[in-house]
Amino acid sequence: MLKAGETSMTKDNLGRAGALIDRQDTAPTLDDQVNRLIDGAGLNRENNEFFHRARHCPTVTPEAAYTIAATWGRMTRSFMFTTIASLGLNARRFAMTEEPNHLELAVFQTAYRVIGDDVANFAGEFAAVGPQGAAGIHYVWWHDTVTARLAPHAGEARTPGVPAGARVLLASMARLADEPLGAAVQLRVVEHIALDIAVAFRRVCTNVVVDGAPLFARHGDLDWIDSHIRAETGHAASVSDDETGMTTAVAPTPDRDRFVALVAEYVASWAGALDEFARVLPQADGNASRE
Repeated sequence: MLKAGETSMTKDNLGRAGALIDRQDTAPTLDDQVNRLIDGAGLNRENNEFFHRARHCPTVTPEAAYTIAATWGRMTRSFMFTTIASLGLNARRFAMTEEPNHLELAVFQTAYRVIGDDVANFAGEFAAVGPQGAAGIHYVWWHDTVTARLAPHAGEARTPGVPAGARVLLASMARLADEPLGAAVQLRVVEHIALDIAVAFRRVCTNVVVDGAPLFARHGDLDWIDSHIRAETGHAASVSDDETGMTTAVAPTPDRDRFVALVAEYVASWAGALDEFARVLPQADGNASRE
């Protein structure tokens, strides 16, 4: 829930992404427009402050890591269920009102397969190391192996609460659950940025020290992160595929314009959430490279 005084979008983040709509040239593809919006929101390793700080932070306190981990658990749970909810809207339309064509079915199949990894670990990278049964659902797996390990060392950081930027993102996800284009928007954006997020998480967790020793030092401690690093390149390729990716079934107008507007809002929300992660990490040295 958004608290009083919070809007669904911060001005700075909306400016970073939404302003690009006003100066769109004749981009050859919808995918190009999406990529420009993602880059414009600073959701890449060169420009994102969270990625930058995670890369150059020599140690991370358990409190900071817990804040990031607990918030990420809420975000990834919402992402999974709201994406499935949006797919359900399309499934109902296909079942009740109109016969889908092969292109629509192919895109639905891609989305089902990618979000299905979060539920059932279809991909070999996840199946090889993920827990069996419901414990392998990604947000549960994350909680049990990362957040729960940090919790005993987190002190006051365990006080319930979701940072403002993350609340904005959760609200955006909730709106997309009621939007037929919502699943395509979320999958296209999240799978594009997921690899950089996973790499940043590994850097954060690797640098958590408790009583003079790394907290995540055992073999397999970071299987959630490592499996995502291996799998996300394939996911990103799937959702941006020229024939079965998320943008291929979007009609020219008004769906195309609506899709771009939804992406602009969504990437701005993601930028705000990752800004919250950056705030709990120390600033990097001013001379630290962003490469």
